[in-house]
Amino acid sequence: MEVNMKARYIPNTIVSKGAQASGWLFGSPVLIAGGDGQVNWDKNSTYAQKGTGWQAVLYGGVQSGDDWAACYFPVNELPVVQFDNAQWSWYQTNTETMGLGIVIWIHDPTDFDKRAEVTQLANVSGLDKSAGWNSHEFDSTVTQMFFYGENTTGTDLTAGTQYTWDEFQADTLFKNWVIYRISFDWGWEASGTFENVYLTEVKLCDMYISVHPEHGKFQKTVTKTKTLVGGVNSAFDVLSESASAGTDWDFEFGGQGKIIDAVMSIGTTALTAETSLHCFSKAPTCNLNDNVANTSPLDADIPYFLGAIEFAGLRDYGTTSRSYTHASPSTVGGLPIRFNSGIVKAVLISVDAMTPGAVLCTISMTAEMEYN
Repeated sequence: MEVNMKARYIPNTIVSKGAQASGWLFGSPVLIAGGDGQVNWDKNSTYAQKGTGWQAVLYGGVQSGDDWAACYFPVNELPVVQFDNAQWSWYQTNTETMGLGIVIWIHDPTDFDKRAEVTQLANVSGLDKSAGWNSHEFDSTVTQMFFYGENTTGTDLTAGTQYTWDEFQADTLFKNWVIYRISFDWGWEASGTFENVYLTEVKLCDMYISVHPEHGKFQKTVTKTKTLVGGVNSAFDVLSESASAGTDWDFEFGGQGKIIDAVMSIGTTALTAETSLHCFSKAPTCNLNDNVANTSPLDADIPYFLGAIEFAGLRDYGTTSRSYTHASPSTVGGLPIRFNSGIVKAVLISVDAMTPGAVLCTISMTAEMEYN
């Protein structure tokens, strides 16, 4: 979605000619990652209190100095001197050493060889970095911005040194440049692991920017893990985390689409049993307890039964200490399976007798979905 420039008037100044001519100032968000970072769009109801209902999910990953994830907002040549405020909200999975900071990308409008990225110090005082909901109001008077770039001869500022944004706006060189992108970056730390953050709201120059993807298809992978109960499972027993209070496997895709791929692993070697994963659009009422005979699908659950993912026999690969199986449209696994609920709920069944032990069982499912 593009924001019409008519919604933003700047008295006594001249907006960039590019923005005037094309009618937009801030473009649709773009997700990008590097190193161990990952990005995706999500409609997770847990984080839907703010914004459009969509979230830009940024996973920084295991940090080694150049692992990162970011949400980019294209900017139509906004003069540096006219960028005066920004606000953003995000949900942070864990407390980290840095928060979700802003980066202002600028260049010379007459010479694209001359550019710089002006970065907010992400561990600066005032930028939240705790687990849970966080928000930030950009303050141009705080000494928190540093730059690196190419062909920046003529600036009064020193690369890598912190300044206020006001100083960039008053600089001999940069005051004549324009902004071509604004991003919110997650990562770039020397060590540790940066878990997911969910960017939900962005406001730039008093303009509310819609955080959601463009139309089209995308894929999302959801991974769930349970510790199975030890002991021998008979053929067509349920596999779960409890012999008396088992629960279904919940895969929150946050939309509708079709499951196109599934991988399961169990932390025991030399397993060969076939398994089946019964999928539902709401919580099934069948047996969910481990080592108890399967009753899925019950008549009461048939209206919500999406189908079964039939995993071929498990196998290991030498010294991995785990057994694996995989289902895809090219196997006999029954994929794709369509769903129209935000969460796919499933029951895992051992088709053959097996003794998995009290070990971790991990299932990853990938769905192809459409933006809406």
